[in-house]
Amino acid sequence: MIKRQILIVLLGIVLFNCSSEDEINEDQQVSEKTIYTLPVVVHIIHTGEEIGTGYNLSNERIIGQIKTLNDDFRKREGTLGYNTHPLGTDAKIEFKFAEIDPDGNTTNGINRVNVDDIEYEIGNDAWFFDTLPYYAYWDKQDYINIWVFPFEPNIILGQSSVPQADLPGLENKDTSGTTGIMITTPHFGTSDLDGGSNLGRSLTHEMGHFLGLEHLWGKIENADCMEFDDYCDDTPPVSRRTGNCDGTPALSCNGESMLTQNYMDYTDDACMNMFTKDQVIRMRYVLENSTVRKSLTTSLALDRN
Repeated sequence: MIKRQILIVLLGIVLFNCSSEDEINEDQQVSEKTIYTLPVVVHIIHTGEEIGTGYNLSNERIIGQIKTLNDDFRKREGTLGYNTHPLGTDAKIEFKFAEIDPDGNTTNGINRVNVDDIEYEIGNDAWFFDTLPYYAYWDKQDYINIWVFPFEPNIILGQSSVPQADLPGLENKDTSGTTGIMITTPHFGTSDLDGGSNLGRSLTHEMGHFLGLEHLWGKIENADCMEFDDYCDDTPPVSRRTGNCDGTPALSCNGESMLTQNYMDYTDDACMNMFTKDQVIRMRYVLENSTVRKSLTTSLALDRN
């Protein structure tokens, strides 16, 4: 019953359901010297399979996904997250599996949950993202909750909550609901899945939203792109997603080349490899000033000695 209701609810969610954006001016730019390390807990929601089979992903694949996330945010040379674009920037933000759980016990940061053990029913009118805490939810002030949820591939990739901050577009965000990121199981980590979303970049994209970034086209796709963009000055204004990495030239609204390789586009995983300087400034500002984000930088879920 639960599994059937899950699928019904998920059918109503759009691909990469995401966030809102804001403008950064000169006096909001922050130091980029500090490397922030943030604790993550990965909740693997499975349907009773043995570890390493079906929806119950192996530790190796989970660890590999977090490595990909770090490669992307740190622009690590020798990885797919490296780029030579003049705007491409090391965010100096890293992610580490939580080492202490909410009860004070040691943990590897991987929490496995069998849906058959969940004793509640999801109503058909429920907003799916807000039902995730029924499966597992660690304190949002101390952990980035990442739910890996069983669903068929290439229908939905992921979803994220957005922060509140004193930046245009984020000032009045309601943070009382579920905080975290959901990635569907087939798109978590590297796999041989058909399609362009099989290298773990869905999490990089959604983590950008979690830290305050918008899609390159802003709030509304196919709108007037000179009015609605992502409010980062160094990303050329666009009105739509790129959606491919076949090398076909694409121009923005002001005639500049579109940033096809940007993580906040809907490009295939194979050609995503950059956050721009303004995007990094924005994420770091959110980390340093947003109530439900800055506590992550000092969370006791990590051994910071």
